[in-house]
Amino acid sequence: MVDYDVGYGKPPKKSRFKAGISGNPKGRPKRDPTALAGIISGFLREPMPYRERGRAKTTSRYELSLKMLVDHAAKGSLDAAKFILEVRAHAQRYGEADVDRLLISDWLPDYPGQTAHQKTRETASIGDADPPEWWQTPSSRPTAGS
Repeated sequence: MVDYDVGYGKPPKKSRFKAGISGNPKGRPKRDPTALAGIISGFLREPMPYRERGRAKTTSRYELSLKMLVDHAAKGSLDAAKFILEVRAHAQRYGEADVDRLLISDWLPDYPGQTAHQKTRETASIGDADPPEWWQTPSSRPTAGS
């Protein structure tokens, strides 16, 4: 028989953790560091209260900072006006400042090492489209004379 108590909180000696051997050899995984751009974007999107013409309003810090820049530009600050115009031109050219991640799933290459570009070209060549230009709009495609 067993010469020690076995029960709740007292497992049999043969099934206990061995001395000097960790139950979690890899340890806790390190967390991924947050990208600085993501931290700044999150901070700028947070709501912030402000007063306008005696009324309390709330908007994002990003909108409030742009509003203040426009106000400074309207009062004659050439630096603020120049910056606002540069930001506007950048936004028109590149759109939203955030980075969108494209996740492609259930895509298998026809052969090992095949890239998405190769697969696209191969798929387009099977159909009735011109392989390199099939995704362009008709107005941006090169014409037969050029």
